[in-house]
Amino acid sequence: MAWPFPPGWRAPDWRPLWRWLSRSRLRLLGIAALALLAVLVATVAIYSSLALARFERVEERRTTFVYAGAQPLVPGVHVRRVDLAGTLARLKYADSRGAVPAPGQFRRVGSAWEINLRGAPGTAPQRVWLETRDERITRVTRDGYDIGAAALEPEVLTSADDRPGEDNRPVRLAEVPLVLINAVLAAEDHRFFEHGGVDARGLLRAAWANLRAGRVMQGGSTITQQLVKNRLVGSRRTLFRKASEAWLATLVEWRYSKPQILEAYLNEVYLGQRGGRAIRGIGAAARAYFHKEIHQVTPAEAALLAGMIRGPNSYSPAVNPERARARRDVVLARMRELGSLSPADWEATKAEPVRVPTTTASGQPAPYFTDYVRAELEQRFGERGDAASVYSTLDLVLQRFAEAAIVRGLDRLETRVPRLRRDDPTRRLQAALVALDPATGEIRALVGGRDYAQSQYNRAALARRQPGSAFKPFVYLAALRQHGNDAPAMTAATLVDDVPVVLTVGRDTWSPRNYQDRYEGRVTVRRALEHSLNAATVRVADAAGLPAVIDTARALGFEGDLAPVPAMALGVFEATPIELARAYLPLANGGLRPVGAIAVRGVRDRDGEVTPADAGEAIPVISAAEAYLITSLLEGVIQSGTGAAARGVAAADAIAGKTGTTNDGRDAWFVGYTPRLVVAVWVGYDGGDTHGLSGAEAALPIWIDFMREALAAYPQPAFVVPSGISFASIDLTNGRLANDACPVTARETFLAGTEPPPCQEHGGFGNQLYDWWRRLRDWWKR
Repeated sequence: MAWPFPPGWRAPDWRPLWRWLSRSRLRLLGIAALALLAVLVATVAIYSSLALARFERVEERRTTFVYAGAQPLVPGVHVRRVDLAGTLARLKYADSRGAVPAPGQFRRVGSAWEINLRGAPGTAPQRVWLETRDERITRVTRDGYDIGAAALEPEVLTSADDRPGEDNRPVRLAEVPLVLINAVLAAEDHRFFEHGGVDARGLLRAAWANLRAGRVMQGGSTITQQLVKNRLVGSRRTLFRKASEAWLATLVEWRYSKPQILEAYLNEVYLGQRGGRAIRGIGAAARAYFHKEIHQVTPAEAALLAGMIRGPNSYSPAVNPERARARRDVVLARMRELGSLSPADWEATKAEPVRVPTTTASGQPAPYFTDYVRAELEQRFGERGDAASVYSTLDLVLQRFAEAAIVRGLDRLETRVPRLRRDDPTRRLQAALVALDPATGEIRALVGGRDYAQSQYNRAALARRQPGSAFKPFVYLAALRQHGNDAPAMTAATLVDDVPVVLTVGRDTWSPRNYQDRYEGRVTVRRALEHSLNAATVRVADAAGLPAVIDTARALGFEGDLAPVPAMALGVFEATPIELARAYLPLANGGLRPVGAIAVRGVRDRDGEVTPADAGEAIPVISAAEAYLITSLLEGVIQSGTGAAARGVAAADAIAGKTGTTNDGRDAWFVGYTPRLVVAVWVGYDGGDTHGLSGAEAALPIWIDFMREALAAYPQPAFVVPSGISFASIDLTNGRLANDACPVTARETFLAGTEPPPCQEHGGFGNQLYDWWRRLRDWWKR
C-alpha cells in the first residue's frame, strides 16, 4: 500500500496550537469564573438590598408612633377623675416638691398645681398654674395672666408595626431606665456596643461553654442578629439561615446606629403570654407583669424581664415564679460580674421575692381604636413610606370610662338575666360604644366588644345591625322640617293616632306593633317620639312622605340601603354604631355634618403636615332651629319617655337621646348626646340571636354609666336656643295654642311661624279675643 503523503512531507507541529488552545481554555475558565463571581456578587447584592429594604419598611412602621389626644387642662376639668397625677407619671413628669425650673417637672402647692409643660406638638414649653376648687380647675395662668387653657403632651398609644392580637406599648430608648438596658445587655449581648453585628468572641465562648456542658447552654447570637432573625430570616435552624443572619446583621449595623437597633429590639422582643394575648416589647411587659410604666421598674424587675427573653414562657413569673426567680438571679449575678450592679445592690435585689399581680393590665390601651386608626391611615392618608407621627383623636380618660362601662354593664345584665350568659366565649353577649365630638366628628372613645383578647372584631365600626327605634328622630325631623318652600307637614303639637294600622306593601299586608302591644290612642307628635310609639311613627312617616324621610336620612349621613317602605321608618335596615352616631351629630351641633367619624387628627412626617385625601369642611344639612327642635323632643325622651332612667345624669336642658329596640329583640340601642359629646351604645349577640331586651333595659344602663363618669370629669353646658325657635303653651287635648280655660297644657317648642292656631274649644269669646291680641302682639315684637 502506497504512503498517502508525498516524499519529504513533514507532519505539522501542533504544539503551538495546543498551547494556544490551552491558554484559551484557561481564559474561558477565567471568564466563566469571573462571570460566576459577578453573578454571585450581584445575587448577594440584590438579596442584601431587598432584605435591607424590608428591614427599612419595618423600621419605618415601628418608628411611626400613634399618639392619643392631648389631655386638656381647662376650667371645669376634675383633676382626680381625669387622673392628672397618673397621666403626669406616665409622661415621666418629676414631682420636684420645690421649684419647677425645667420642663417635665411639677409640684402641688395646696390645692393648686404648678406644671412646667414640655409642650405639645406645635407649642413651646411653658410653666402653668392650675387653680382648683373641690378638685376642679377654676383658672389656668402663666406668669400671673389667665391663659384660659393648656394641654399636656399626648401619650403614645401604639406604633404602625403593631400586630392585631398582641399587646404592645412602644417606648423610646430615652424612656428606658439604664438598669433595664444593662440587664438586657448582661443577659443577651454584653459586647453589643463593641462588635459590628457578629461577635466572634461571643460565638467561640458560647461554643466552648456548650462543648463543656455537653448541651446548648449559651447562644452566640448578638442583639442585632436576633433582631434580623425576628424581622427577616425566621428561626429555622439551617446553615444558610445562620449565614444570612450574620451577613444581614453586619449590614444592619452599617446602616443603623446602635441606639436605633437597641430601641427596635426592646420594642419587638417577645415576652410571653398574659391574659390570652402575646406580650411584645418591654413597655407592654412592664404593664402586663408589674402594672407599671417602663421608667418605674426596679432592678429586680428589670433583671426578671431580661431573663425572660431567652425563654419567655419557661421563665414567665405568671407561669412559674420559682423558675423565673432563678433565671432573674442568674441575670443579676451577670450584672454584678460586669460591674453594672454593685455588690450591695446585688445582695438586696436578689433577696426580693417575685410578685406578679393576679389581674392583667393591658399594655396597649384602646386596641379596637388603634385597629381603626390603622385602617383609616391607609384609607385617608395612603401608604406612608417614611416615618411619621400620627396624632389621633382619642381621649384616654373617656376611653377608660367606656371600657369599664361595657364590662360592668354586660356583667350586670348577665347577672340580672341569667339566660343571657353563655359558657362559650365566642357566643357571649356583646356590646359596642362610640363617643364622638359633635363639632368635628372626631372619635373620643371607641369600644368594639367586651374582650379584645377573645375577639378582635370591631363591632363599633363593622357590625351592621338594625337601628330600630333609634332611627325615629330622623323620621320626625323629616315631618317637622321645611322642605324647600313647603311648610312642615307637622309640628311637635300635632295630634297623631297611635292605634293599630294595617298597610298594604306590594301584594302583602304589614301591621306595625307597639312595644308590648300597648297603644295610647290620639297623642301629640312629641309624646309619640318620647314613648317610641311605632304605630304613630308610621303615620308620621306617611305624612312626611317616605322619599322625604330617605332624603333627610341621607343628608344626615346614613349610607345603607334605605328602601321606601313603611318598615324603614322603624329602622328596618342596617347601620353600624359609628354610622348611627355620626347621623346624630347635626342634631347636637346645630345642623352641620362633619366630614365623617374620624380617628386621625393629623399626620406629620419629615416634610411637615400630611393632607388627607378627604380633607374638607363640615357642611350645613339642616338649620340650627330644626336641630334644636328635634333636640327638644329628645330631651323629653329622657325627662319623661323611654330614656327616663337617665334623667339625673345631667341638667334637663343639657342632655338628649333616644332608645332603640328592634321588634325581633335582637338589637338594643341608646344614642344620647350633650352639646359636646354624642355617644351610641349597642348590645346584642354576634350571631343575631334574640335576647329580648329593650334599648332601655340593655343599652341605656351602659350609656348612663359612661356618661356619669364623663360628665363628672368634663362638665357640659346647656343647649343654646338658636334664632328661629319659639315657645308656646299648647292644649294637649287638641294641639292648639292654650288659653286660660284649657284643662291640660304644656310648653312646646316650634319653628318660628309654625305655631298652631288658638284653641276654640275652651273659654268664651273674650278668651279668644285675648289670644288673638296676644298673637298679634308677639308677631309685632318679632
